[in-house]
Amino acid sequence: MSVSVYVMKNQMFEREWFRLDNAAKIYPASRSSRWNAVFRMSAVLKEEVNPEILQQALDDIIDRFPTFRMTLKKGFFWYYFQYLTDKPLIMEEKTCPCAMMPLTGRDYVFRVLYHSHRISVEVFHSITDGTGNINFLKTLLLRYCELSGATVADVGDILHYDDNPVPEEVEDSFKRNIDKSKGMLPRTEPKAYQINGQHEKRGILNVTQGSMPFSQLHATAKSYGLTVNTYLTAVLSYALLKRELYENKSRKKPIRVQVPINLRKIFPSVTLRNFAGYYNTTISPVEQTFEEVAATLDAQLKENITPDYCQKFINSNVSLEKVPVIRVAPRFLKTFFMNISFYLMGERVMSCAFSNIGNVNTPQEMYDYIDRFEFVLGPQKYMGNAMTCASYNGRTVVTFSRTTKDPILEREFFKILTEQGIDVTINANRG
Repeated sequence: MSVSVYVMKNQMFEREWFRLDNAAKIYPASRSSRWNAVFRMSAVLKEEVNPEILQQALDDIIDRFPTFRMTLKKGFFWYYFQYLTDKPLIMEEKTCPCAMMPLTGRDYVFRVLYHSHRISVEVFHSITDGTGNINFLKTLLLRYCELSGATVADVGDILHYDDNPVPEEVEDSFKRNIDKSKGMLPRTEPKAYQINGQHEKRGILNVTQGSMPFSQLHATAKSYGLTVNTYLTAVLSYALLKRELYENKSRKKPIRVQVPINLRKIFPSVTLRNFAGYYNTTISPVEQTFEEVAATLDAQLKENITPDYCQKFINSNVSLEKVPVIRVAPRFLKTFFMNISFYLMGERVMSCAFSNIGNVNTPQEMYDYIDRFEFVLGPQKYMGNAMTCASYNGRTVVTFSRTTKDPILEREFFKILTEQGIDVTINANRG
């Protein structure tokens, strides 16, 4: 394989290619004509975006993130990443959020979009997770604000574009933290309840956002003895439960919400690649009060999201690719088996995914430029709905994305929040 290599600031990254991390391998293998695992992080500015400044900002920061400056290629045994020499170009947003990412082997597998006051970074999940994406976006915004006239004395936890990347930022932290002696998780769970609905045409993603004061959200969560994350998981689960009971099926399925875990908070890692786990909360499909649902979920999350669980999660993820037969199998056979695995152990066993990026911190000087942050999950392969959350400067934005026509879940969710005294302002991208 012979390709030209662009000149990095740090010579340790002068490599033509490298392997996908452990979590990244499932996405190209499981993609379809409607789904290829794209998600976005956005910042809504207080003034309209200046495209020339945004392009300059992207030019200035791209070498700080070597894991973004790449395309996805097909090898005989595995997919792999190969560096690109052409600079990435910003694009004006003209389609629905999280449109399909072309995996041509020639183009970038992330994009920077702008529209009106919004700057968005959409990525194919193989290159990074939510933590990596928000780090990239914050660095881009820092440079954009500086080019727009801001003087930032202390950048805080933002990765500065003038700094050299370090090797730990590009490592596969799954492989480094495997410990087979701690065991693995069971691989099978029964199917979960999912809301059915009439599907939209291909390429359409309906996005509904509810903006609310973080202080109200925090106070309400605290009144139930919950964290904000657990409270929102409980509201989502309760909304799903009410819908399940309303449909009055003869054979009911459990309500299961997938909650991501940032493994960097448990294992020492600063990787900008994928390093997240997940836990599936479970609620029985029987009549319950919100307080009962909340108490059940609070206990589940406290008892199960532990270092031991996360270690077993890592072991389970890494173990499959280390099976000798799979290691030597050609890529098309690996793709076949991963597709089956994703069907049996992926979205079919959960009712909805919920991902909370938490409170986004920026230097005080950037508050004059940024109004809020948003987080959107793209179309899911088998589920019709997904939910995310991002908070910034006293405001929280909860976002629902769906590929079905009717806003069944978000309508019930925001109704519950409103009934519990939270002031919610709702916006939607379509109708």
